Amino acid sequence: MQKPIWRGRRGIRYADQLRNPDGALLVAPAAAEDMQCPKGIQLETDIKAAPDCLAAHKLHQACAWESSGDEFMSEDVIDKCEAGFLDRLTAKQKRLYQKRIGACSDRYPVTEEGGSIQIYLSWMCDEDLAATYFKAAKGGQIVGTPRWRVPNVSQ
Repeated sequence: MQKPIWRGRRGIRYADQLRNPDGALLVAPAAAEDMQCPKGIQLETDIKAAPDCLAAHKLHQACAWESSGDEFMSEDVIDKCEAGFLDRLTAKQKRLYQKRIGACSDRYPVTEEGGSIQIYLSWMCDEDLAATYFKAAKGGQIVGTPRWRVPNVSQ
């Protein structure tokens, strides 16, 4: 049995999942190139104080540390997003949402060799998914399936 190397609220990540099929290490995407992190920000506090999911997500994208420390901010953003849609999903939609979270883990697996950048990538992918569902639910029940793809890694 594999030894888990990272155990977070959203699941367990295993050591053999860091490399892509070609064996290359995955690298972090540029964090929202067109946005600037506001000066004097206290990221965790300001994310919690954001008026909604999308504002919190945008702030985190602009100010991400690109390390395992982002997990805690991503949890706050995801919680804020899920509060706006999770209870409105049908059982089938919830299963798809969980499957898509799994796709993030598959695309950005966390392993011993990958270090904190992989933790950052995986959590930001989960956060992007939650923000997409929040947008789709704004104004009521989600009808159909929100359009979403696992974010690509820029090199």
